[in-house]
Amino acid sequence: MSDRAAAGHTPAWRYLYYVGVTLAILTVLAGTGMAALWLASFFLYASARINPFHAGLHAWLDAALAWYDGRLPKEGRRLAGSALFGLLLAFGAPALGVYTLWASAGQRRLYGSARFADDAEIRRAGLL
Repeated sequence: MSDRAAAGHTPAWRYLYYVGVTLAILTVLAGTGMAALWLASFFLYASARINPFHAGLHAWLDAALAWYDGRLPKEGRRLAGSALFGLLLAFGAPALGVYTLWASAGQRRLYGSARFADDAEIRRAGLL
């Protein structure tokens, strides 16, 4: 038995790893898509001066289909705006948060913590 097989690096484990990562990514994308749909419904209700907390996942889709059928002829901009805000908040806010954490994790002091020396330190170093 090779060292890799003994450590659990068989092709089956690699396959299961890729399946697990793929399912995790798809789950996150599906959850974010549902959040975007709810946020779009929330903003659509708020722009129509209806209590936005009554918005469900179906409200934006129902309004978009009604607009497409011609039953809401003047609501195209409102639909597009609410969809844009929903997508920006659902996908942009987490992406911005991840970017902020990633950028701050690699940040280090470029020159250390510099300060001016006092008279005693200058004399101790033999500079005066």
